[in-house]
Parts: sequence; C-alpha cells; structure tokens
Amino acid sequence: MDDDLLDADFAMELPEPRLALFTLSEAHELLDVLHHFGAADHDWGAQARRFAAELAARVPSRDV
Repeated sequence: MDDDLLDADFAMELPEPRLALFTLSEAHELLDVLHHFGAADHDWGAQARRFAAELAARVPSRDV
C-alpha cells in the first residue's frame, strides 16, 4: 500500500467530519471509478474488478 495515502499531510481538507461509512452516493462514485480502472487489462484492473464486485454486492443499486 502507498504510504502517502496514510500520511496526514496528504489527506484531503474536509469541511465537515468524515463519516465512518460511505454514503450511498459516495459508494456509487467509487464503484464508477473501480469499473473504469477495471476495464484495464493488468493486475490493477483485476483488483479493481474484484473490489467493484465486492462493493456492488454490498450497496443497493442506483435504481432503488
């Protein structure tokens, strides 16, 4: 894992406290990103596809 992502100086400035869980909208945005990277044919694409499938199994569809 990239240590920069864990660095406090690297973190985004948030106007409000971070929620413990993703909102439904955030989960769908992340799913979109994972689907985009999952289209690539390399190891990161395979990981993105796996995480997209796991996330999709846990969040309601946008149609709900």
